[in-house]
Amino acid sequence: MRSEDKPKLENVATFSGERRKRRGCMWGCLGPLVLSLVLGSILVLAMDAIIAPWSFYLGGKFHIIPYWQGWGTLHSKNGDYELFVRFEPSPRGSRMYPASHLTGVGYLCTPRGERFRMNLGGDMRAHLNLSTDGEAMHLYMNNWLAIYGQFLADHRPSIQLRGHWRNPDLAMDDNSSLFRAFEPDGRVYLGHDPNRPYNGEIVPVTLKQGSYSEFEAACKR
Repeated sequence: MRSEDKPKLENVATFSGERRKRRGCMWGCLGPLVLSLVLGSILVLAMDAIIAPWSFYLGGKFHIIPYWQGWGTLHSKNGDYELFVRFEPSPRGSRMYPASHLTGVGYLCTPRGERFRMNLGGDMRAHLNLSTDGEAMHLYMNNWLAIYGQFLADHRPSIQLRGHWRNPDLAMDDNSSLFRAFEPDGRVYLGHDPNRPYNGEIVPVTLKQGSYSEFEAACKR
């Protein structure tokens, strides 16, 4: 071997060693993070199993992740509104009025083709059995629009649903909230008319378990 070849071999060996060190550091650094995420997820599931075991049976069947999602169409006289909801148990709520609280997200498509992301909350009675079939349910949603990273103070439209579980579906109505939230042409009502009627048409809806992609396809139609 010629002497001028030796530095090249040493450079190759050094480069390979550096690659092994970087690779070892990557896995060594990510390992604790992945472990923390796994342990955190297990802890959350364990807490839900203790405080809200019913959440693993929403819709009538056991599922390992304690949440429910579904969508449906509200056929109002002014047009169709597509609604998607996803919710899970929440430890937050009033101590004065015990209930089983829910938190999540909703998406609403209007007859005009507008889409709103909604911050969702809800509740059922306290001390639920594993089966929620027949239990009363209340959901409420407010628009949470962010512009340039800041949330707007006006959270309209705001809608609510009331009804019961009819496993695997939710049979509900809008409690006249669409009438209050929208103009007859489907635009969001942004006025403050004290003489505007509070109650009007009540629109029924059946929320069926389904995916966001199914809801999105319905919006496009």
